[in-house]
Amino acid sequence: MTPVGRAPRGAAALAVEGLQAVLRPLGPLLQEVHNAVSAAPNPPDEIQVQFGVQVGQDLKLGIVGANGQASMTISATWQLSGSRTA
Repeated sequence: MTPVGRAPRGAAALAVEGLQAVLRPLGPLLQEVHNAVSAAPNPPDEIQVQFGVQVGQDLKLGIVGANGQASMTISATWQLSGSRTA
């Protein structure tokens, strides 16, 4: 017989490993955003990437918005030094 609870590897550890595997594809996506922004002639001081993530029962990742279509929002911030000239 196998005990119901596994002492060394509980459900939480398996869930963490599963989540890491599901989110792993986001790394290259975020790196591409970083590379594109960094290559700009005047890159921003900060960028923020926001997207919806949907994980299916098969543990496959989907990036979706409220209407079911893919969505990603990128915000950029520049810290202006000195005074502006018109």
